[in-house]
Amino acid sequence: MIKSYFKLAFRNLVKRKDYSMLNILGLAIGTSCCLLIFQYVAFERSYDNFLPDSNQIFRLRLDHYQQGRLDWQSAAVYPAFGPTMKKDLPEVEDYCRLSPAPLLLSNELSTIKFNETKGYYADPSFLPMFNIRVLKGNPKTALNGMDKIMLSAETARKYFGKDDALGKTLIFHSPFSERPFEVTGIFDALPGNSHLVVNYLVSYPTLGFFPHRYNDSSHPEETSWGWYQFYTYLRLKPGTNIQKFESKLPAFCDHYINSQASQKENNIRDEVHIIPVSDIHLHSHYMQEAEVNGNARAVSFLFMIAFLIIGIAWVNYINLSTARSLERAREVGVRKLIGAVRSTLIGQFLVESILINLFSFLLALFIAATVTPWFSQMIGNGHPAYFYLPFDYWLLMIGVFLVGSLLSGIYPAFILSGFKPVSVLKGLFKNSVAGLALRKGLIILQFTISVVLIIGTFVVYRQVNYMRSQPLGANVAQTLVVGGPFSLEYHKYDNIYQPFKNAVLDLPGVKNMTASTGVMGKENTWANAVWRLDAAYPNPVTLHFLGVDYAFLPSYEIKLVAGRNFSKDFPSDSSAVILNESALPVLGFENAEKAIGQKLKRGDTMSIIGVIKDFHTESLNKNIDPELITLLPTVRSDYSIKIESANMAAVIHSIQTAWDKYFPNDPFNYYFLDESFNAQYKADAQFGKLFGGFALLAIIIACVGLMGLSAYNVLQRRKEIGIRKVLGASIVSVFSILSKEFLQLVFIAIIIASPVAWFIMHRWLENYAYRIKISGWIIIIAGLLV
Repeated sequence: MIKSYFKLAFRNLVKRKDYSMLNILGLAIGTSCCLLIFQYVAFERSYDNFLPDSNQIFRLRLDHYQQGRLDWQSAAVYPAFGPTMKKDLPEVEDYCRLSPAPLLLSNELSTIKFNETKGYYADPSFLPMFNIRVLKGNPKTALNGMDKIMLSAETARKYFGKDDALGKTLIFHSPFSERPFEVTGIFDALPGNSHLVVNYLVSYPTLGFFPHRYNDSSHPEETSWGWYQFYTYLRLKPGTNIQKFESKLPAFCDHYINSQASQKENNIRDEVHIIPVSDIHLHSHYMQEAEVNGNARAVSFLFMIAFLIIGIAWVNYINLSTARSLERAREVGVRKLIGAVRSTLIGQFLVESILINLFSFLLALFIAATVTPWFSQMIGNGHPAYFYLPFDYWLLMIGVFLVGSLLSGIYPAFILSGFKPVSVLKGLFKNSVAGLALRKGLIILQFTISVVLIIGTFVVYRQVNYMRSQPLGANVAQTLVVGGPFSLEYHKYDNIYQPFKNAVLDLPGVKNMTASTGVMGKENTWANAVWRLDAAYPNPVTLHFLGVDYAFLPSYEIKLVAGRNFSKDFPSDSSAVILNESALPVLGFENAEKAIGQKLKRGDTMSIIGVIKDFHTESLNKNIDPELITLLPTVRSDYSIKIESANMAAVIHSIQTAWDKYFPNDPFNYYFLDESFNAQYKADAQFGKLFGGFALLAIIIACVGLMGLSAYNVLQRRKEIGIRKVLGASIVSVFSILSKEFLQLVFIAIIIASPVAWFIMHRWLENYAYRIKISGWIIIIAGLLV
């Protein structure tokens, strides 16, 4: 019986090639889209699941309150948390700390040198907790003691080529001294689905060198409750009640931090929270994140689109199957007259449905495997270049396939098998009102989804374009940013910086140059509590600090609202500061003019000499922070050099020549600021491409189905069309008659989809501090496109 089902089904598919190909192609496109999105979603949700017992590993997060108001939230916490929690809280099995370790490293034997940024000072416990595979060296001792460094295999090749790096030496260059680091281990880099990128690890005790330089013998890298630049991970014991453990954390903070006199006097409070390590990539977006994380809402949107796309494809199949009921009616009538029972016919039609779905699924696998390398390249961020789905997503895909095949086949099967043979053979059969209503409802559903996707695509595109095109409050065009030199001791650097700057400014094609502790596009983590010297404002506020030289404001064309810029004509400017507009209400100033001449205190007393218009230091995803600008004439973090667009390569070469002359021990690293700033929108732009691409495919699938349905409708009405043309009907009038019904259905879909799309996209836009408004013309254009 089953064999005959498949034989008959195959014959029917071959007999009606155009119909079969239309269905298979539509289902294959829908299924391949679903597979690609599943692959993307599976990878995004797989971050850090490779860790052993990942459900027991948590990272700490620090929340800082002033006057009862949440001031900031940071992914980095104080170094004392880890050891103190292990001592006081029995649920903590182990901990590890990571502190960013930007280093200038060199192999003196080969003169190879690089500025490195993707590495950390790390506790030895990091290796087992993060399942680091040590290729060479002893993992139990590699990070013990000072001045030890472990390199990833790729980093080791960068410095030592094919030579064995184990036991060799790299030199760490700093303004204080040069320190030799012994290479004590080589390890495999973490996989692409890790929230950390680790190219090297420096033994944690080495970090103590810096406070010891300033005669601080308190070991703040172990004991500090105020130095927040440490990612701290806890491994909790198996069976720990997470809610119960979290309930202990407020009392822990009260005991060690909030009980301090300075906290009480200034109404400052700290809270610590935990987040599962596997949730960090999609759900953690705080200050000082180790890497740019993903977006859980964007991933969920695409996951939803996967089901919508394959749903549209199945709706097409149902519509085309039921529309062809008149054609199959005589076949059913004849088969019933010769003894076929309804259950047999239902089985026959279900097998046809499963066969079509199976062919489309196999074609979809081929399509997905073929386009995955291109798809992964477009997405980036470590996604595999080969098609891969985890086992649970295969189960989900197979389940979706089976359920969809059954549901898309069962209704046509019941409709077709229910025809009465006598009526059919007498020619008295016609489509039922219920069947027509269902098809109309499915068409409305298809195009409701299509309109929602079109509106969503427009909104995503306009939001990304809006963020890229908005004035930043600072001119970042034609700005070459060069990372400052760090090998020179401070007293030597101060004597070299000005001659270097003069040499650069004398170069043809260079307009001006300025130095600062940071530039636009970089997160500014230099934040401090500041007091206003006014009895009416006794409590501190947190301001973000930016150190600049005299040329910073004019170089970036930042506008002054009140007061003046720093000037060499005023020696007192060494203790002067400039505020941005966002800092005024935080400090209690009514306007810019009233702030000029007022005093602030943070250690030393500072005088406000100017107020500037707000400018964006980061993307428009975030609000502008209240900022305090202080004068540091010889700051060395970043050099911003404005250059002319003509012959940029020659200008950059000339700047490098000057660099090599004055800073021969430092590598010349540069980038263009406008490109770097726009790179912040890369994830949003990628989401827009994915959303728009899959939305387009969904619309194409819906249109292909509608084309097949309308073509079949024309065939059914060919006698009517012939009579109308004989009676003088024009092509336009016939076209109008045939299209009228479908256009009505699409119009209904637009009415339904508009408020749904507005609600969904309004929720999505809530992720952005600066966002567009959803205009009515977007809905009109979406309707016209459909």
